[in-house]
Amino acid sequence: MKLSKNLASVLAVAALTALAGEAIAAETKLATFGLITDTHVCDKADQSESIAVTASPRYFTGGPAKIEAFAADMNARKADFVAELGDFSDNPADSSLSAAKKREMALAFLSLAESKLGQFRGARYHVFGNHDTDQLSKKDVFSILRNEGIGADRTWYSFDRAGVHVVVLDGSYTDAGVSYDASNYSWDNSVVPKAELDWLAQDLESARSPVIVLTHQLLNPLELVEKGFDVNHEMRNAPAVRQLLEKSGKVAAVFSGHYHDGGFQTVNGIPYVVLQANAAYGNDVSYHNQYAVVDVFADGKKVKTVVSGHGMQRSYVAEAVLK
Repeated sequence: MKLSKNLASVLAVAALTALAGEAIAAETKLATFGLITDTHVCDKADQSESIAVTASPRYFTGGPAKIEAFAADMNARKADFVAELGDFSDNPADSSLSAAKKREMALAFLSLAESKLGQFRGARYHVFGNHDTDQLSKKDVFSILRNEGIGADRTWYSFDRAGVHVVVLDGSYTDAGVSYDASNYSWDNSVVPKAELDWLAQDLESARSPVIVLTHQLLNPLELVEKGFDVNHEMRNAPAVRQLLEKSGKVAAVFSGHYHDGGFQTVNGIPYVVLQANAAYGNDVSYHNQYAVVDVFADGKKVKTVVSGHGMQRSYVAEAVLK
């Protein structure tokens, strides 16, 4: 029987719709979470009086309001969890203060930042950034900050939530294996120490879900794709860490902060997303509030990570095929 052109068109559309429906059905949404980084909460004046098109100037005064708006957005989205990727706070403006007074003020900056992030009605997590230990020890930092279900003595850790396994790394160690502590460090000397590498290998081995890795300092050689990138933002033993991630065959994406301009790169099948600094561009809680909403989807061994940028944060779609 010969079909009319109209009927044939209707059947063709129906067939395409069915195929699209099958594709959507095959792709399962695992998690939605929010990431923010480099808020640099402190009492310093902004480094520019006008908005900037680059991430060079830091806008310190807008930090608390931006974090509060981020938490409210994540509540509205019913995010599975949120995480900040380091440099949550910064130094006091007055460098002539005594060490004790600087420590007191640094704890106050962290308390303010955490009170704003704590408005998120769900699990929240933190990554150590170099500025977080400008005036404080890591023990000091975690006297203020809270990681859901994680002991206060854990500076690197992992957790399972909403179908993903999240690994939080602490790169705030020197290449001599010494932990950053109250300015006892140089920002361009960062590594994951041996004990943490050993733990990471075991943790990846036991992971049973797609792995999301969170760091402050970078693990990827962004200089290969970003003109003008300063390689000092990378961990000195980043190749060794990447080797473990690649060997596992389980890593869907790696997220970092630290480099305020941000960037995206895929290295040996693993996507690396470097988020833009929240303290960049300006103070408007909407236009200059850089953070990311991340949705993770799985289709068999294929994992798609959709990064939706807020403010000046760029958006990405990252794909990985796991073993």
